[in-house]
Amino acid sequence: MKRIFKYIFAFIIFFIFINNVCAINFPEVSSSSILFENIDKNEVIYSKNEKDKVQIASLTKIMTAIVAIENIKDYDEKVLITKDMLKGIDIDFSIAGFKAGEVATYNDLLYGTLLPSGADATNILAYSISGSIDNFVELMNNKAKELEMSDSSFSNVMGKTEENNYSTATDLSKLLKYCYKNKKFKEVFSSEKYTSSNSLHEMKGPVKKLHSDDLKMNYIIGAKTGYTEKAGLCLASISKYNNDTYILITLGSSKTTYIQHMIDSQTIYNYFFDNYEYKKILSKDEIMVNLKTVYEEEYTIKSDEEVIRYVHKDTNKKDLTYKYSEDKKLEKGIKKGDKIGTFYILEGKDVLYAKVIISPKTVKMTFNYFINHNKVFLICVFIVIILLILCLNKKIKIAKNKHR
Repeated sequence: MKRIFKYIFAFIIFFIFINNVCAINFPEVSSSSILFENIDKNEVIYSKNEKDKVQIASLTKIMTAIVAIENIKDYDEKVLITKDMLKGIDIDFSIAGFKAGEVATYNDLLYGTLLPSGADATNILAYSISGSIDNFVELMNNKAKELEMSDSSFSNVMGKTEENNYSTATDLSKLLKYCYKNKKFKEVFSSEKYTSSNSLHEMKGPVKKLHSDDLKMNYIIGAKTGYTEKAGLCLASISKYNNDTYILITLGSSKTTYIQHMIDSQTIYNYFFDNYEYKKILSKDEIMVNLKTVYEEEYTIKSDEEVIRYVHKDTNKKDLTYKYSEDKKLEKGIKKGDKIGTFYILEGKDVLYAKVIISPKTVKMTFNYFINHNKVFLICVFIVIILLILCLNKKIKIAKNKHR
């Protein structure tokens, strides 16, 4: 009996081990909206509630910064800071530390906006560029329309909780992709720290924290954080891994720790970077499907491209399903260029690749098909013709004999 229990116990341990090794489930994170994508390949890798309209806290300042950058002619131009520029900044807002009467450059203000997430810097930019917060917000909403951020609205420059200040993970990804093409934005967004031109302000950005020994997210090359009680903890980041560039937007993380948004992002990045990679799942000129017409003419449809997909590192081609959606026999009446079916590559129920198959030729009866399928009829016709010829020859001979 003891031996039996030993075997049962060993089997249970083995079963648990196998399940833990083979099934690497997506880890739990507290962020309510997520979008993770490879922007070099324009491929969404993972998403969750990515189109939900939510408060985005200081991620608003990404839009503030790019609008400012596109309206500044000289980054070294100096701005005299007034009391009016600093109105409306609540005591619990993040600030860069600029004071009324101080002179700052536009460069200082941009770094103050994105690194310490300074509400003071955003207000100063808005007043100095547009004359008022409202005028600047109008520019922000115009830019959102230009970028087709259809589920976004801006009502302030700092990310204060207001009904008409919201966005989605999808829209923020569109915005960040656009911003990262701008040389100045990229410079500021990617910086760990900055000292103001008057040496009064030492600024540290989220990239420095993400690169720290606590988190060790050295693949991060740019980031912006945000937090309000309504929005939760938010993080927009760009990373570089194996020569590919990724964007990760995490919104609405619960504040179990003050860096929970960073932990969520680290969890997502590490999960995919540790367990997934790009693999070729279809070669160029590889056969996708062999087709045959009702007239028994055969066609081989080959891939016109190499297909590479982001799959689990343990995935092999034998683990995938290669499927053609329609009957492989082409019926009469199909013309060259007609859509005749779809070729799929699936991993479980997930579609990794889909390709509409076009008929290479018009389906017509071939001469060989006609011959092969009408042999009896053709033999009968041939015999009839021979008989007719013999009868005709006989009549001709009879007619000739009568004339002699």
